[in-house]
Amino acid sequence: MGASRRAAGLISAAVLALATAAATGVPAHADDRSASVRAPNEMPNGMSPWERVPLPPLRGQTDLVDLAAVGPNDVWAVGYVRSSWGVETLVLRWDGKRWKRVPSPNPSDDQNWLLAVDGTSAKDVWAVGYELDEDRRHRMLVLHWNGARWRVVPTPGVGEELESTLVDVEALSPTDVWAVGTATGWPLTGRTLTLHWDGQRWTRVESPNPSTEGLGSNLVGVAASSADEVWAVGDDDPSGTFGMQPLAERWDGASWSVVPTPAVPEDAMLGSLGIAAADDVWAVGYRTVDGLPQPLAERWDGESWRAVKTPVFDGVEATFNDVVVRGRDDVWVIGTKGRGTLIAHWDGSSWTLVPGAEPGQFVTSLAAATEEPGTGCLWAVGQFTDGERAEAFVERSCPS
Repeated sequence: MGASRRAAGLISAAVLALATAAATGVPAHADDRSASVRAPNEMPNGMSPWERVPLPPLRGQTDLVDLAAVGPNDVWAVGYVRSSWGVETLVLRWDGKRWKRVPSPNPSDDQNWLLAVDGTSAKDVWAVGYELDEDRRHRMLVLHWNGARWRVVPTPGVGEELESTLVDVEALSPTDVWAVGTATGWPLTGRTLTLHWDGQRWTRVESPNPSTEGLGSNLVGVAASSADEVWAVGDDDPSGTFGMQPLAERWDGASWSVVPTPAVPEDAMLGSLGIAAADDVWAVGYRTVDGLPQPLAERWDGESWRAVKTPVFDGVEATFNDVVVRGRDDVWVIGTKGRGTLIAHWDGSSWTLVPGAEPGQFVTSLAAATEEPGTGCLWAVGQFTDGERAEAFVERSCPS
């Protein structure tokens, strides 16, 4: 239904669902939650128009769901390829001139999905997702790039929980990496899943579960400004009746805790994070308005989460799937609107809609975005289809 592709991957995996901590004592969304938007005569902040960047030939149904830039002319993108035998991991790398596919492990003989990537250098990149085991249960999958090859890194078990999926990863240093997702128990009730890498091994860290009924509690995105300021977002089911509300949790260096977010009248979730500073954190996703998903944005000011007015597109499904925070008044979001892409820029007071590089096919969606350090270029990845075959695509906007 218009959730970010990371969340959609979870849904299709039947591993979890989405939903939150509707808490008291925080500002609620006003009745008028929609913001006016304008289409620019020129690109905001001196950026060039978005353009599609060619990919190497790829066989099968392909999708890119996340990307990360670890340095100038060094960008990674991950996803998966569907073929006649199953699903295999897909890893691409940009070297400043072209995208190339990099061989990556597929431990399962059936399905291997990558949902997120992040890294600290050309020799330290992580990718996470899930695989299907011999009993066709979802098991978290972690891959690491050491500068020469990708390898599978062991993860801890999840006890009596039936299945586990990692949906996002944040690398602060080679000895400080977080991965989040969902561990699912019977009857398919989500439980927050947080793992930490200390340079030697992955360890599961206890995290709150505000809801333990219905869809339960699920984490979809993670980001950090420092080792003791880590945020994770997702959703939970506060009433236990399969209704979703945004969930935000924070790591303070010692433990995870739930941080109240503004109440949302209908179903909603947060799926991605962007950080400018410890007192300026953005979280985006979607909320339901008159039965249709519409963009949702929240902003942390160091003391509380507050709603940011977002556009409402009457009669059309629309979501914010990812956010790139370049400064307090320079925020980019990407997502999906109807059958096409959604790109918008926040200048501190209003949103500007920006045309994307539409492949011109039946349906096009953007899943994730990042900024390339040293160049200022913005990258976005997603998928388009002509109604029969799905194909991954990449687009870019650079300082003009």
